[in-house]
Amino acid sequence: MLVVGCWWLDVFSAKHFRRIFIFSVAAFAATNLFAQRPLGCDVSGYQPSVNWNQVTNAGTRFCWSKATEGLTYQNPYFTSQQTGAKNAGVYVGAYHFARPSTHPNITGANSADSEANFFWSVASSYIKPGGSYLVPMLDWEDPNATVAAGFTTTQMSQWANQWCTTVSNLAKAQGITLKPIIYTGTWISTPGATYPGLNTTVTVWPSWIASYNGQNPLTGAPSGTYPWSSWNVWQYNDTNTSVNLWTGGDVDVFNGTLAQLTNTLVIGGVAPPSFTSQPTQHRAVDTGTNFSFTVNVSGGGTLKYQWLQNNSALPNATNATLNFTNTQATNSGFYTVTVTNSSGSVTSPPVSLLVYPPQVTMFADNFDANTAANWTYNTSSGDNAATFNFNYAGLGIPSAPSTTNGTTLGLQMQANLSLGVTNALSLSPSGQSFSGDYRLRFDAWINVNGTFPGGGSGSTELLTAGIGTSGTRTEWIGRNSTADGFYFSVNGDGGSGDTATTTADYNAYIGTTVQGVATGDYFAGTDTTARGNGNNYYLTTFPTGQAAPASQQANYPANQTGNLNAGTFGLAWHDVIVSKRGSTVDWIVDGARFATISNATFTASNVFVGFWDPFSSLSANNDMNFGLVDNVRVESPAIAPLFTLQPFAQTVKLGTNVIFTAAATGLPSANYQWRFNGTNIFGATNSSYSLTFVAATNTGNYSVTASNFMATVTSTNAALSLIAPVAAQFTAINANNGAVQISFTGDAYWTYTIETSTNLTSWSALTNLVSANGQFNFTADSITNAPQKFFRARVGP
Repeated sequence: MLVVGCWWLDVFSAKHFRRIFIFSVAAFAATNLFAQRPLGCDVSGYQPSVNWNQVTNAGTRFCWSKATEGLTYQNPYFTSQQTGAKNAGVYVGAYHFARPSTHPNITGANSADSEANFFWSVASSYIKPGGSYLVPMLDWEDPNATVAAGFTTTQMSQWANQWCTTVSNLAKAQGITLKPIIYTGTWISTPGATYPGLNTTVTVWPSWIASYNGQNPLTGAPSGTYPWSSWNVWQYNDTNTSVNLWTGGDVDVFNGTLAQLTNTLVIGGVAPPSFTSQPTQHRAVDTGTNFSFTVNVSGGGTLKYQWLQNNSALPNATNATLNFTNTQATNSGFYTVTVTNSSGSVTSPPVSLLVYPPQVTMFADNFDANTAANWTYNTSSGDNAATFNFNYAGLGIPSAPSTTNGTTLGLQMQANLSLGVTNALSLSPSGQSFSGDYRLRFDAWINVNGTFPGGGSGSTELLTAGIGTSGTRTEWIGRNSTADGFYFSVNGDGGSGDTATTTADYNAYIGTTVQGVATGDYFAGTDTTARGNGNNYYLTTFPTGQAAPASQQANYPANQTGNLNAGTFGLAWHDVIVSKRGSTVDWIVDGARFATISNATFTASNVFVGFWDPFSSLSANNDMNFGLVDNVRVESPAIAPLFTLQPFAQTVKLGTNVIFTAAATGLPSANYQWRFNGTNIFGATNSSYSLTFVAATNTGNYSVTASNFMATVTSTNAALSLIAPVAAQFTAINANNGAVQISFTGDAYWTYTIETSTNLTSWSALTNLVSANGQFNFTADSITNAPQKFFRARVGP
């Protein structure tokens, strides 16, 4: 604040008479408008035409308008002032100019009562609860109520108390509880030889003190407050010296916060809720991200919050912040919050949240090697350059955010290097075709030639990226363009006009056509500034304009100085996504949705990144004008495994070989794990599982799990069982060299038990036999004089 030449002067003013502290120059910083203490004003018949837009733009939150004076005067502009303030969102009150010198009685005729009733008859329609109206004010500064005229301190205090009490009682009869505030200055409220002043009995009412002492209203205070020990409202000047042709009368400040003002001086004590900040950016996040929307709200009393998703109330979402933990597809939608208190409610505009499903990388290039052979280079002319494996650390640029190994190698692109002709280049991965839903994602940097904020000569150039291209065309709208994709462009320095109708700062394209704001493609809106960096949407995304890296400033001190304007893309890394979801194309920057093209029809399936100079002017410094991309990848939504072939049950002979086979789809490809009776089989991680030489111990249930990071699914059980062995068939019995030799057939690998008996009743085991081919031969016994001996073979043991 600057103050020059100050003095005291007694003058008649808007309230007829007061002692004014005059200062010839006073300047309050614009930041005062948003300080903690709420600013106000008061007006009377001396302000017939208040410009309420001017008043509110100056930060005014409350105002009193003169209603009456004495027993006959009415402000002819009272109604229009009340209506204007209320419509402008300003808390408004009514005040009465007291004339105790003319009506000296406390009650009865010509009294404080008389004036209170007259005031009520005029102003009562504007004294009611609901969060809009201030308590009535008694303007106590009658210069004719002097000691010489016979007035005393007690009489004056009784008069002021009676007026306030009468108005309070009139309000109470209407169900309204309030305490009027008394406006005065210590020049008349302090007892002295000229004026009787007031005593401390009036301090039961709030105080409003006029004191033009030149102090800052946001940090200062009235020079005196007698008979009050403190102050509620301070009238610090009779005009707002920081606003040219001020129309809002006297200027005031409340001693506290806006919430304290509403609870102290707003009738009912509760102001309706009002957003001081709210979500404005439409957002896009990946599944599993932790995320939140939040609002800040002013308003009295208890504020109740209710968040809604797609107009349906969310359970337990009743705080100022809506937190998402581990976001899922079900969280996608539009969100609003309704805030209520006893005086009303307010609902925020809807903002969208898009949750991308888990992604799988289908193509990637981090340019840590020279991969130029893997890319198709398309250009509108030869006056450009694409440098693979470019080390951008030499220009002071830090490692890109998605880099995992700390390298500073990327792809540098430049256009219109020497010919002074608009020029563009586009690079697509060679031989690639992406189907279904997919997205292009990369780290992006635009370097800009200074000085800043505006940028130097030829500084405005565009980074481009898109999908749905054949990969064999230059994606731009310049001369002879055959662009076929859906793509977006952004410049680094915001050099184009906010209302540009062709190529602006932020642009969406379909083939050779730039999409205007009337298409509704831009989340910044459909107004004429929705494609310029000055739009609030981009100011919210990039609230601080960036400076060039320190080494650039050191090496190019003549031009790489200053900061870009807010809302600009340049001189910083950004996470860029261009995605296809069915027939919808989205453009996302740093998680903020910038544009969406709906009902897209795709004729090709590759992607591109590029650079484009839409102006013929040459850059003053080609070393500083370029686009960088790093960590390019094309991703598709992951798909949970699904079995297309289940293993089937098998019944086999003992000792044979068995193969179980299964197949499952999924993205990424599924991993397999075979199980036997529910237990994992070590090393059995292919789509098939083989058993050689099936034994009895191998019989049971076989199954397989197929898994990727999306899910694990389990096949049906496939039972493995053995074919029952055939009964032994005796084929020969011979006596040879005094021994009995017997032959029989059976199934291979099964154990057959040979038993003997002499009476066909009692049997005893002789031996166990196993054959690899099903042929069994054994020596049964020596020939003896036993009358009889029997043999039998059974599957054993």
